[in-house]
Amino acid sequence: MNIYRIQLWYAPAVVAIPLLINGCGNSLLHRKIKEGVIEYALTFPDYDPNGLMAGMLPEKTLLYFGDGQQMADLSAGMGVFHTSMMVNTEDQVMNYHMSVMSKKLVSELHPRDLVSFNKESQAFTIVFTNITDTIAGYPCKKAIAVYANIDQPEAELWYTDAIEMETPNWYGPYSEIPGVLLRYEMVQYGMRMQLNATSVTAGPVDPIKFKAKGEYDKVAPEVLHHELEEVLSTFQS
Repeated sequence: MNIYRIQLWYAPAVVAIPLLINGCGNSLLHRKIKEGVIEYALTFPDYDPNGLMAGMLPEKTLLYFGDGQQMADLSAGMGVFHTSMMVNTEDQVMNYHMSVMSKKLVSELHPRDLVSFNKESQAFTIVFTNITDTIAGYPCKKAIAVYANIDQPEAELWYTDAIEMETPNWYGPYSEIPGVLLRYEMVQYGMRMQLNATSVTAGPVDPIKFKAKGEYDKVAPEVLHHELEEVLSTFQS
């Protein structure tokens, strides 16, 4: 078991990748895929499934990837709230789009901006293990995020190297995980969410998916941060 250095959790995170495989074991697992879409089911363990806000929470997110780029797409509040995150690994930049009602904002985030996006995050240590499982048809290894604060529960991180993506997690809290995350959890703006890949569909992704949307108003990272904080606080009422 190897223990990696403690790091601070930063940046919002999100998901991606393709190839529709159901069940365990498949000959296709012997070759890596480079383009596609991953669909993740979202759950919020701290929320009452029968509560007032349950129907407003997102149920899934999609991650598109290809040619060193990713795009995570998420919709909540019955479509009223929507985010799209375009990630360019080579340029180390994320274009974070947020729309709520008629308001449409986009901000260009660099590593220094991502660090400040989750100031509430706590330090943790990543522990790698030899435990394996199959998720959405892909062989995965298990790692554990152990938080310095003993009141913060450990987080299981399941990742695969069967999907070819260079430094797939550089923009998120688990940047040291060497493979694509297919099952994990994270906290953003006080909301703990669990993501579990339900399908991976391989195939070309339309390049327009990775392009910034022209109809959005460009704002500074701190403005976007404030707007996200304000909107997401309504889900905790």
